[in-house]
Amino acid sequence: MPRLYFDANASVPPHPEAVEAVRRAMAEDWANPTSTHREGQRARFRLEEARREIAAGLCVTPGELIFCASATEALHLLIRGLEPALGDRPAAVFPGEHSACLNPLQEWSRVSWLPAVPAECGTVVQMAANNETGLIYGMPTVLDAVRIKDCAQAWGKVDVDLSDCDAAVFSGHKMGGPRGSALLWMRPGLPWEALMEGPQERRRRGGTEDLPAILGLAAAARHVPERRAMNASLAALRDSFEAEITAWNRDIEIIGRGSERLPNTSCVLFKGRNGEALHASLDIAGLAVSTGSACHSGSVKPSHAIMSLGYSPEDARSVLRFSMLPDARADEVETLLTALKRLT
Repeated sequence: MPRLYFDANASVPPHPEAVEAVRRAMAEDWANPTSTHREGQRARFRLEEARREIAAGLCVTPGELIFCASATEALHLLIRGLEPALGDRPAAVFPGEHSACLNPLQEWSRVSWLPAVPAECGTVVQMAANNETGLIYGMPTVLDAVRIKDCAQAWGKVDVDLSDCDAAVFSGHKMGGPRGSALLWMRPGLPWEALMEGPQERRRRGGTEDLPAILGLAAAARHVPERRAMNASLAALRDSFEAEITAWNRDIEIIGRGSERLPNTSCVLFKGRNGEALHASLDIAGLAVSTGSACHSGSVKPSHAIMSLGYSPEDARSVLRFSMLPDARADEVETLLTALKRLT
């Protein structure tokens, strides 16, 4: 039987138009966009065309976007670039924030967990949507602080509002773009210093731009509206899955149920079960799911995102995440339910 994939929050297959855009760029637009000859300027035109198109979709100015290789890189560039201006001013961070943000931030700033906001707060970081639980969060209002929104998981799934923040990061491979494509957006005038010297990206990120990845990202971004149009049916499928799985096992809990969540995400606590063992059994049965963040795969540490909601380390080790692709079907979910009934 063909394998079924329920790990869309880790990565999704690239959109066919993104694949074609990458192929064409590698075959036809291989010149360096920084070069001044005709071939280089053709590549430069294609690069800036993609920037304008993506900016229009996000309702921002093209010059405010910086192309990066990953959301992790974008977060590091952003946070480390703010350090000289913010100094030792404390930061307020969502406790379930991704380690790509927590690690560089904790290196130079005193960190408090939202909703608490320390005096003289310099930075506020908030996930638009959590990658493990699917929970959706709003940006707290904090005066005189740089407000950073992590949109890596939200882009392509739900509306992204940048009016309440000063900077944001976006991931390409989670919304149908190629791996190696991401964005950093910053408002003009942000007290930020570039860390990678070079003339590229208006001297904000040195290094030759990865034009195939960028054009693939732009191609995928064109289909964000149609993907969001599938949210209602996807949420109905998720709710049906959750209703059935909790009906036949009282030791199963849906984390975040009843709260605003990503339409494709179910974070399920199998009380008293070993999540890693159940994950392995499902994989053998042909079902790809996740124990949480892909960046934590193989880690023996329980998820800090789950524990931040008040769950014990033991409970956190009993969680599996099921995140559906936009075109998930009812018969695929039924196959998943059948396997879970057999294994639990």
